[in-house]
Amino acid sequence: MIIQLTDVAKGTGLAADVPPLTATITDGAPSVIAVETDERPMLIAMLIGGRLRADSGVITIDGRENYDTLRAAIAIVDTPFVSEPPAGISLATVVREELSFSDRSNSRRAISDFLAAHGLAEYAKVPVRSLPPTMRIRLFCELALLRKGIRCLVVTSPERHGAAPSEWYSVLSSISDRGIAVVILTDVLTGETLLGLGAQNAQAPANSALESDEPTTSKVTRS
Repeated sequence: MIIQLTDVAKGTGLAADVPPLTATITDGAPSVIAVETDERPMLIAMLIGGRLRADSGVITIDGRENYDTLRAAIAIVDTPFVSEPPAGISLATVVREELSFSDRSNSRRAISDFLAAHGLAEYAKVPVRSLPPTMRIRLFCELALLRKGIRCLVVTSPERHGAAPSEWYSVLSSISDRGIAVVILTDVLTGETLLGLGAQNAQAPANSALESDEPTTSKVTRS
C-alpha cells in the first residue's frame, strides 16, 4: 500500500498546529516521520488515519483520496489522547476491550489465551503503566492487528516509554515483514537512530535533518 501526504497542514503560518507536511508511507521497512513538539505527532497520526481533516493539502491511499478507506485500513496505536489507555487500567481490561472492538470473544478464557500467546500471562492484573516498553509496543500493535482490514499501523511517540530504540524497533520491523505498513511518528533524534537501524525516511528528501548515509535507507528517495 502507499499512503501519500502532499503539503498536508492543520492551521496556517507560524501558528500552524501542523505545518505543511509531505511524506510517503509504504510497506516494507517501517517508515519514519520525525517532528517536534508534544502535540504534533498526535495530530499527524489522526490526519494519516483519517480521523482528522486537513485544512490544506491532500492525503491519498493507493492513489485515491478517501477518508473512509483511511479509517478502515489504518490503526492508530497507543497514541496520547487518542488511543492510549489510562495508565492505571489493568492489562486484562485493555485486552478485553480490544477483543470486543475486533468482534472477537472477550471471555476470561479468550483474554487469558491471548496474553499467554504473547508471553504476558503474568501481567494480566498489572497496570498498563508497568509494562516494559517493548512488551507494551508489541502488545498494542498485535491488538490493533486483530481488527479486520487493518493494513497500516501508526505508532506514535514510542520513545516516550523508554528503552533503546533498537529494542522496540525490532518489534515494529518484524511486523512490517508480515506485509503491514508501519509508520513511526517520533522526534528528530530518535528518527535519526531509526534510519540507522534500517527504517525508511517517509519525509521529503529536502528534510536534511533525517537524511542518512546508510545503504539501507536508500529508499528515502522514493518515500
